[in-house]
Amino acid sequence: MNNIRKITGLIPALVLWLMFSVLLWGFVFTKITDAPAQNKIVLFVDAAVPGEAALAQALEEGRGEHIRMVQVHPFTYAMLDGGPLEQADLYIVPASHVETYQEWFRPLPQALEERDDLLFWKGRAWGVRVYDANGGRGAAEAYIDYETRGAEREDYYLIFGARSLHVLTNENAVDDEAVFTARRLLNLR
Repeated sequence: MNNIRKITGLIPALVLWLMFSVLLWGFVFTKITDAPAQNKIVLFVDAAVPGEAALAQALEEGRGEHIRMVQVHPFTYAMLDGGPLEQADLYIVPASHVETYQEWFRPLPQALEERDDLLFWKGRAWGVRVYDANGGRGAAEAYIDYETRGAEREDYYLIFGARSLHVLTNENAVDDEAVFTARRLLNLR
């Protein structure tokens, strides 16, 4: 009976040790597999992204020499911590959400202003249409489910992040790799 009490008394300590161990190894794994912001491109999509790993891999093809990885996440990825969402390099959002997230966005880089499918807002070009709701066609549609919003079919736009380190006209920018990644994305089907 005493042995059972001793073992039962150790269970809370063992559970606590197990939880600590999981957190520690999760932290270590994240640090090993992640890259600093200046060495990765992050794309957040305000829709379901069932092919996020495949899309990231497709966008990594032809990346610059300083870019170690491309990450693609749906907006729900940042539910508990909005920091990564605010720091993203690229966004794909429906037209109705542009004003909601406006402080995270920057006007379209000049290199993409020659397109004819632009989103104009406050007198400036802010994004490039990646999904045409009327035609039901879009860029990277094999990876992104643009119609997850139910009956509300609307156009989606690719917009650049105001804090991106990969748009040369942004403060502290290290390269223009977000523009090259955007071009690759616009050519994906």
